[in-house]
Amino acid sequence: MEPDTKAELIEALNRFCGGFANRDADAIVRACAPDPELVVVTSEEALLRGADALREFLDRYVAGSATYSWEWDHHDVCIAGRCAWLLAEGTETARGGEKIETHRYRMTMVLTRGEGGWLIRHVHGSSPH
Repeated sequence: MEPDTKAELIEALNRFCGGFANRDADAIVRACAPDPELVVVTSEEALLRGADALREFLDRYVAGSATYSWEWDHHDVCIAGRCAWLLAEGTETARGGEKIETHRYRMTMVLTRGEGGWLIRHVHGSSPH
């Protein structure tokens, strides 16, 4: 795999996660494919199917008090033509008011390459126990 391609995929992950850290719903939406097949599985109860469900979730997130951010220690990347898989392992930080919690976290993404670069089609976040 070309080093530039791996960097592009990690950048797509960072755009998505940076949107959460900056409470920027538009940045998160721009990182994702704008279609009904988009799936975002959160580490909470939310299972989001489609761009509209993602936007509704993000509107609630931005209006809420919690902020999530991630720091990644390791990335596994695989590419097959215009499709790629990425697994990131690291730490999630959840901030809400005076409370700060950190724990191990994993995020898996499936992305496709379009004219504008890599877009997220599927995200699954989880906290290993």
